[in-house]
Amino acid sequence: MRVFRFVAPIAALLLFAGPVHADPKGDVSAKIKAAMEAYDSFDYDGAKKQLTAAIATGKKSKLDHDPVMAKAYLDLGIVAFAVPDEAAAKSAFVDAVKIDPKIQIDVAYKSPELAKLLDQARGEAKSGGGDTVGTGGSEPTLDLGGGGGEDCGSVKGLEHTIIDTAKAGAPQPIEVMLGADVKAAKVSVMYRKEGATDFTEVKLTKQGACKYTGAIPAAAMKGSLVHYYVAAYNDGAKPVASKGSSGSPNIIEISGVAAKGGGDDEDPIGGGKKPSGGGGGGGSSEDISSSATVTPKGPQKVYIAAIAGSGVGYLTGTTEGMNTVKNAGLGKSIVVLVAELGYFVNPQLSIGAAFRMGLPIDANVDGHATGAPGGLLRLRYAMSPTGEGLRVMGQIGAGYLRNTLKLDTTQTMGGDTDIVAQGPLLLGGGVGYMKRLGSTVAFVADLDVLAGIAVVNKIGLSPLNSGVSADAQIGFAIGF
Repeated sequence: MRVFRFVAPIAALLLFAGPVHADPKGDVSAKIKAAMEAYDSFDYDGAKKQLTAAIATGKKSKLDHDPVMAKAYLDLGIVAFAVPDEAAAKSAFVDAVKIDPKIQIDVAYKSPELAKLLDQARGEAKSGGGDTVGTGGSEPTLDLGGGGGEDCGSVKGLEHTIIDTAKAGAPQPIEVMLGADVKAAKVSVMYRKEGATDFTEVKLTKQGACKYTGAIPAAAMKGSLVHYYVAAYNDGAKPVASKGSSGSPNIIEISGVAAKGGGDDEDPIGGGKKPSGGGGGGGSSEDISSSATVTPKGPQKVYIAAIAGSGVGYLTGTTEGMNTVKNAGLGKSIVVLVAELGYFVNPQLSIGAAFRMGLPIDANVDGHATGAPGGLLRLRYAMSPTGEGLRVMGQIGAGYLRNTLKLDTTQTMGGDTDIVAQGPLLLGGGVGYMKRLGSTVAFVADLDVLAGIAVVNKIGLSPLNSGVSADAQIGFAIGF
């Protein structure tokens, strides 16, 4: 009895206190933090997945106007800009400033390009423009019938009530109102089921003067959520108005149990893409099976670059044929080849090991050297948070720099073009440029300067000098 008297009040207190509720705002913040950690690791797909999950959690918890949602949209724009998808980035920025007009980009991610895009988003948000996601409101009133009774005179731009929740296994009706101020060749809903990486298009049908209707197919309404956006396109297939975008889609939370059977969204080949279409067919544009989730692979952090170019050098000392370089002189290295293996610490910072080979192919003195090998450790930093554009570089290593020098014919026998060797300590820096040509290939260009420092006077039969060489090179990198 004594035990019961002690336990009973505690049990009653717990019973009437009710369950302990989770902290949805903290959950959103945790997802945002995880997203930007993924971004810092160059995993843009993982970052985007975390941020869309954060936005879905916030919407479900009615945090649409909370500053934490503005932060989620802002970071989604930063990730979209890095892909790069500038239109999606601006769309996400517009959503952010509509919630928090004074929001700013963190110093760690701020760049002139992003700051300019955020300023543009502020302007569009104030004027009511932009590809807004919106926060919804009342449930949409859908009429998939003949239409024609709507008041089109009051419609401005593209109007669509965001759908927050829907039932699993059933087609989800979509309705769009398009004002006369928007000239569109077609209006479509683009959807992406959970686990897919691409959006599938369903062209909406015009009903009456300004209403467009259609549906996301039942086969896509599986899992826990579906991403979608609606857009009006001009004759050139460019969006002229939208609610949401591929980089900042609207999120439908799916409730209930998916209907069994059907399965028309499965790819019998196993993982291949299905064609997008306007006929409202089932399935996402990329799916392996109805029970498997596709996890997008993030950008690779290891790269291999192959570049080639030519160089010039400022020479002093003695040539390898023991001829004196008079009053210092300019030499050249007609062919310079570089192979580099590197690792991205984050999107802006990389470290690499490079093998440099200079080929003094125009030397003609008897017994001249045929190559100038060197190994370098390189540190690169990009000015843009995307890693593209201008980059600066520092490098240190060991090896030879060999430039050829035209001699006075009276100085030597067997030829008039000799070689001057520099090194073996190599130290320098440079500037470069990178432009991604796809998800795994990038164009690279480098202009670097290397000083060869003669910490020893001779290696083997080669007298070593101190001097400077400059190389200009272009090439490609793979593994991004």
